Amino acid sequence: MYISARERKVIELLLEAYQDLPVKEVADALDVSTRTVHRDLKGVESILSNHGLTLQKKSGSGLAILGNEEDQEALKAAIYDHDLLDYTPEERQVLILSRLLDAKEPVKLLTFANELGVTVATISHDLDKIEEVLDSFQLQLIRKRGYGVEVQGEETNIREAIRFIIMQHMDEHDFLRLLQNNIQADSPMLDSVSDHLLGLVNKEKISLIEQTVDSIRGELTYPLADSAYIGLVIHLALAIERLQQGEFIQMEDEYLSDLKGTNEFETAGKVIEKLEQQFELEIPEAETGYITMHLMGAKVRYNEDFILEDSSLSVAFKAKQLIEFVSNAIQRNLHESPQLLNDLVVHLKPSLYRIQQGMDISNPLKEQIEEDYPELFTVLERAVKHVFPSLTFPKEETAFLVMHFASSLLNMEGVRGLRVLVVCSSGIGTAKILSAKLQRQFQEIEEVDHQSLFDLKELEITNYDLIVSTIPLEKVEDYVLVNPMLPTADVHRLQHRIRKVKIMETLKTVDNSAPIEDETLQTIQDSVSSVQRYATMVSQILNRLYVFNSSSQDKKEILDEACQHLVTEGALKDTEFITKYLLDREKVGGLGVPDTGLALYHTRQDHIPVPSFTVILLDDPLSIQGMDGELMESDVFILMLAPRDISKEGLEVLSFISTLLIEDPVSTETFQSRDEDLIKNYVSNQIHQFFKKKL
Repeated sequence: MYISARERKVIELLLEAYQDLPVKEVADALDVSTRTVHRDLKGVESILSNHGLTLQKKSGSGLAILGNEEDQEALKAAIYDHDLLDYTPEERQVLILSRLLDAKEPVKLLTFANELGVTVATISHDLDKIEEVLDSFQLQLIRKRGYGVEVQGEETNIREAIRFIIMQHMDEHDFLRLLQNNIQADSPMLDSVSDHLLGLVNKEKISLIEQTVDSIRGELTYPLADSAYIGLVIHLALAIERLQQGEFIQMEDEYLSDLKGTNEFETAGKVIEKLEQQFELEIPEAETGYITMHLMGAKVRYNEDFILEDSSLSVAFKAKQLIEFVSNAIQRNLHESPQLLNDLVVHLKPSLYRIQQGMDISNPLKEQIEEDYPELFTVLERAVKHVFPSLTFPKEETAFLVMHFASSLLNMEGVRGLRVLVVCSSGIGTAKILSAKLQRQFQEIEEVDHQSLFDLKELEITNYDLIVSTIPLEKVEDYVLVNPMLPTADVHRLQHRIRKVKIMETLKTVDNSAPIEDETLQTIQDSVSSVQRYATMVSQILNRLYVFNSSSQDKKEILDEACQHLVTEGALKDTEFITKYLLDREKVGGLGVPDTGLALYHTRQDHIPVPSFTVILLDDPLSIQGMDGELMESDVFILMLAPRDISKEGLEVLSFISTLLIEDPVSTETFQSRDEDLIKNYVSNQIHQFFKKKL
């Protein structure tokens, strides 16, 4: 049986879950839409059935695999041993990268293509992604026609890259369980990628090395965290493997001499001595130096008190001077950050050595960081000149420091929330849906206003920290264009922009000296008028809240029928124009709300004299395009119409109603209940609660 990569990943996620897993979490883990996950579940159910298992799909809870543990273990073994294994792009790139790092000669692209069951063009695209990873380790990817592809660079960097991908892509708990079972035949099952990565080192050697590392843990005055313990075991296993292959690393004598004065160097020496005996191998002193650095790194991360001793003392002092300088420059007390001092010491120790030795420092994010945080970058450039007057810090290193300080600033309390403007074509549909998603997704956002493209020219956009739009904006330069359903790529772009805005906000000097003035008669009159407009709008909506059934299977006929009813009620002037506009609007972008069965048809036009809200219950569902771009089945059409010149307060009321479609699971259940009285009561009560908050 063929098992696709997504089906395999869904099964893996469910087998590893300790409780029911919501479809949204599965979709996020796979970077796809929930609709795509639902499509894949048919194949998953078939696979589970073949192994005596069933898929439980519980509304409001999520997914779970039901069956005895023996059958689940058999399924896990089957998907890992599957001959026609299909890899995700990320898995495929990890396999290619690990193979290249371990290879002694160039590998042909066709070889990778045949082994992984993809085209040469796909492999070439994967290599573009891999090249970005290698750049961060100062390694070069050589690609020549007729020659193949290989990685070139210093042995130290190659080892670091191998260790990184093992630590990044192999589950920490699986690795620990492997160590506990001494890599025996009954060890826990590993997926093919983890098993391949573990194959970069000899499994029997890992067992011996782990026992050696465990024997010296008692000599340390601080505990080794699991991640540090695993990192050290992997480092040593790689070192032994590469040394036996004739690959050696180098360390400057001066830096090695500094390390010799530490307690960690003595402990590392005992480890090396035992390994030399076990493997009958002469290990260079540079390896002892690198083990020492591992132990010292774990020591610094364990407790801040440990950094204020031995060779770390001077670095800690300098780091505190940096924090003091930046704190004064931006008028924020960064000494309150619990992690900043630790992080700076860990980072600066090797960095200062590289700067003193004139060694290159690579930072692929340097230009992006300098562009995103220009003020903070300038402050850090001044800070390093003040604290380290005899050293010349390259911009790459300054960018690293900016990242540490920016992270600390983002975690500080007392910074106000962001005010965000959301723009869509009408301002009453997708804008409100997107607004609700933004406030749920990003805690940094305090207030969200939503406006239509028509109203944008009348707004003072400088009053907003961030502008997010579902449509391209011609006269606005600084905004983020997103899909209203916020796919993962858009979430990442917004996270990046929000971090940038927050840092800029923290660097502003706060002026609390301005006195609080009494409101004028005009502002009081405006406030009262606003409440009156809210009341008028609520009354209009409650008087034009309709629910009816339709047996038609034609969208135009359904919308015509609803619009004709509104004409009869005096809520619409031109049925044909509005129907055509709504159908054309659907072609431009999906109107279905994913995972709800609801479709929202909405517009603001001159042909609409008063606002209305109509719920159309279909006898049979129709296929429509969702807001996430995927096709979906909808059996409830919601028609929300408003005048083009609707007041700001009226627009806010309609926008609130559209929020009900996505914000509260109860609302979705209510609309799909097909109970007219229940629907009307729910909407009426929600609008009433909204209005009372405005009084």
